[in-house]
Amino acid sequence: MKHLVVRLAAMFVLLAVMPVAFGGCDIGCACTLPDPNWTAQPVSADDSIAAAAKFAAGSSGTAPAGLTATLTSTGLSHPMYYVSGPTVAALVDSWGGLLLEYVDLGAVPDSTDSTITAAQAQATAASFLSDRGWYTGILVAEPELRPGGPTAAYVVRWVAAAGAAEQMSVWVNPATGKPFAYADQRYGVQLVPPSIGAAAAGRLAVAAVTTPGMTVVSADFHFGFDHPAWSVVLESPAAAAGATPEHAATVSIDATTGTATVGNSR
Repeated sequence: MKHLVVRLAAMFVLLAVMPVAFGGCDIGCACTLPDPNWTAQPVSADDSIAAAAKFAAGSSGTAPAGLTATLTSTGLSHPMYYVSGPTVAALVDSWGGLLLEYVDLGAVPDSTDSTITAAQAQATAASFLSDRGWYTGILVAEPELRPGGPTAAYVVRWVAAAGAAEQMSVWVNPATGKPFAYADQRYGVQLVPPSIGAAAAGRLAVAAVTTPGMTVVSADFHFGFDHPAWSVVLESPAAAAGATPEHAATVSIDATTGTATVGNSR
C-alpha cells in the first residue's frame, strides 16, 4: 500500500514530542502506518527475517538466503532484531516488525570513484523506494555526495521541508549507481549505514599493521547503531600447506570513517 505522506508528516510532529521509547502510542496501536513492510506485534525472529528478505527482494521476488536474526538492545524500551546473512544486514523493530535499516553488503562503496550525478542518484533512490511500496509524495529530496575517507557515497535524504530533520534516506554507490543502504529515522532511532565496503576495509586493515606480507583472510560486518564496523582477519602466508601462519592480526575498521584499531596481533 502506498504511503499517505500527509498523514506521515502530521505523525512526525506527534512523534517528535513523544518519548523515544515507543511508549504511549507504540507502533502497533491505533496510529497504524500504511507501511508495506508492517507486521502485527509481537514479532518473532522468523517474522524479522521475512521482513528483511521482503525488503531486499523488492519487486524482483529474489530474496537473499542464509538469513539469521538476533535480538539486540538499542537503549530503548524494547530491542531490535539484527538480521544478518552473507549479503545482507538489517535492523527490524521487535514490536511492529518495521524494517528500520537495510544494507546490501556487496554494494557498499570501495572507492571514491563517481560515474553518476546527484540527479541520477536521486532518481535511482526514489525508484528503490517506489519498488518497495514507498511513496515520497510531498517530501523534499536532498541528495549529497559524501566523502568517507577511502570511499564516497551519495546520500539522498527525504525531509518534510527543506532543511528539516531527516525522515528516511537511501544511500547510493556513486561508482556503480546501485543503492546499497536504507535508513528510517522517523522513530527516534538514529542509524548510520556503512559507507566503506569490505574490499576497502581490507586495504585499510593491511595498511594498519607493521608486519609485511599480511593478507586478508576474512572481513565480517558488525552493524552498530552509529558505528558500524568491519572485523578484518589478517594472516601471513604459511610456510607449508596446513601450517600455522607466522603472523596474524584482527583489525577493526570503522565503516564510516575508516579508522583502524588493531587487536590480537602476533
